[in-house]
Amino acid sequence: MKRRNILTATAGLAAALALPGAWAQAGAYPNRPIKLIVPFAPGISPDVVARLIADKLTVALGQPVLIDNRPGAGGMIGAEAAAKAPADGYSLLFSVKAVHAIAPNVYQTAKYNPLRDFKAVSQILLVPHILTAAPNTPYNTMKEMVEYAKRNPDKIDFASLGIGSQPHVALEAWAARLGIKLSHVPYKSNPSADVMSGVVSLSLEASTTAVPMIKAGKVKALAISGAERIPSLPDLPTMTEFGASLDPNGVIGNSWHGVFAPTGTPDEIVAKLNTEIVKIVKMPEIQARLRSLGLTPTGTTAAVLATGAASDFAYWGQLVRELGIKVE
Repeated sequence: MKRRNILTATAGLAAALALPGAWAQAGAYPNRPIKLIVPFAPGISPDVVARLIADKLTVALGQPVLIDNRPGAGGMIGAEAAAKAPADGYSLLFSVKAVHAIAPNVYQTAKYNPLRDFKAVSQILLVPHILTAAPNTPYNTMKEMVEYAKRNPDKIDFASLGIGSQPHVALEAWAARLGIKLSHVPYKSNPSADVMSGVVSLSLEASTTAVPMIKAGKVKALAISGAERIPSLPDLPTMTEFGASLDPNGVIGNSWHGVFAPTGTPDEIVAKLNTEIVKIVKMPEIQARLRSLGLTPTGTTAAVLATGAASDFAYWGQLVRELGIKVE
């Protein structure tokens, strides 16, 4: 009788441990490599930050955290892949505001719903964007660019990471509010090389990658999003200095980076990931590195990221409808 009870208990324990949530409770997570899907090409701002976090998370968790770049369609290809991944903690999404709030409102055929398909883990940071210009452009300031655009309608083009990306929609919104016309040139990969060489005139670039290019003299800096200047470029005016209604508190130009898991991922796993990511973001070396690139480290709770992502989804849905930007 005792032997039968022992066998029954053993079988029950084995079945329990087969459940995703039980792995976390038993302390077995993670027991194999974790894939962090980045919906952009290597070298783009989110990729740079994702690799910083992944390197530290590998050490903290004792398992490799591997970057899986899935660029295209304004970040939607990577997001769709992450949404379909097993909800077991071994496939995560490194997302940004555009992927979670803008692209799904632009593309009517989006195959993921950010509010339904993902569970927030932690916001990593806040990131301003810098309006950069090619070295050969005939303007050096925001004021000069706007004046030139008014004299030469449709003569200024701007690059973005694709229709529905934040640089695309943000510049469309600013152009409308400034009463100028700009021509959009969508790219599938990083357009920085074409901006530096003068193939395209403007680009709204995350400070992560823009600051080094500006300091090296490879592009001009016209203005930075948000309401405050950044220490790494103290002489660069903000968009709100040029026009108070252009970008109050960075609502249009600023972004965030955050980690998400597929919906259904056990709470224990999300909690473990959040704890380790927050520790990483608070590391002095990570803080220094991020701030040197004009970024504001946050390292939030999962709830803070979830609330912010939902609010952004609603805001950008309205803005996209006002601008009439959509892809069937």
